[in-house]
Amino acid sequence: MKATEDGTGLRSPRHRIDAHVHIMTHRRVRGGIKWVRPVAPDYEKVSLDITTEELLNHLEEEGVEAFFNFFYPLKPGETAEINQWHRDFADHCPNAIPFASLHAGDENKEAIIIQALDRQQFVGFKFHPYIQSFSILDDRLARVFEEFQERQCPVVIHTGFSEFYGRPSMVADTRELLRRYPRLHLVVAHMLYPDLPLDNWPALLDEYPHLYLDTTNTLVYCQPGTPGSERLQKLIASHSSRLVFGTDFPMGTLYPTGKLHDIAARLCPDQDSLDNLMWRTACRIIGKDLFAD
Repeated sequence: MKATEDGTGLRSPRHRIDAHVHIMTHRRVRGGIKWVRPVAPDYEKVSLDITTEELLNHLEEEGVEAFFNFFYPLKPGETAEINQWHRDFADHCPNAIPFASLHAGDENKEAIIIQALDRQQFVGFKFHPYIQSFSILDDRLARVFEEFQERQCPVVIHTGFSEFYGRPSMVADTRELLRRYPRLHLVVAHMLYPDLPLDNWPALLDEYPHLYLDTTNTLVYCQPGTPGSERLQKLIASHSSRLVFGTDFPMGTLYPTGKLHDIAARLCPDQDSLDNLMWRTACRIIGKDLFAD
């Protein structure tokens, strides 16, 4: 895909990676769509009976060439089954870049990590502390994060929108996690928005060279014309090599997800920052040039 302007006059990235997708079992996808509809009316257009094939077709229609896929357990003891389903799905979908998960309450967490990374070949791990109901500073996860740091394994952690979830802000916990594991390859999903001011990120990104930010959902609330747009544009201009684009599909904020692609193009000041946001940084996180440009 060459860099061109489409019919809207917007700049286009050379490639597109959606770094935040949730293709899961039908039960979990259905539950996610029902859950998000009250705050994302666009998702009334998405059938609760949408199939995996239809989900993949939508991504393809929006020009997505690869995507980070996340599927995590809601309770202890279901991790092995979920990770196996995820591995089987990715084996039949070459565009999927699968991230494993586990629960803080799981036994044999070391064995889960070995199975996921060494045998099943997941590229990293994803956690959603709010929905999984544990703290990232839970003592049961200390050895887990030590292992991830030593392996240089990408770890994506949901943060932000604490008021929506009715939970305490994760700002202090995230700062402490970085302090404890400064070499951890951490991707902060949703950028702790709006709990941490965007102006705080440049200093943290400079202090922790393996820290990345996932702009999923943040783009919507900081799109051009909103109070936060100037701050986000400034961050993109200075640190686009540390930011990735994501949609949260099929339980995000806007549908079709091309609306989010357009917002990204409007926020990026030049072609280089747009390519970083839309694909280069994602390749850097997984340590693989998917397009060999």
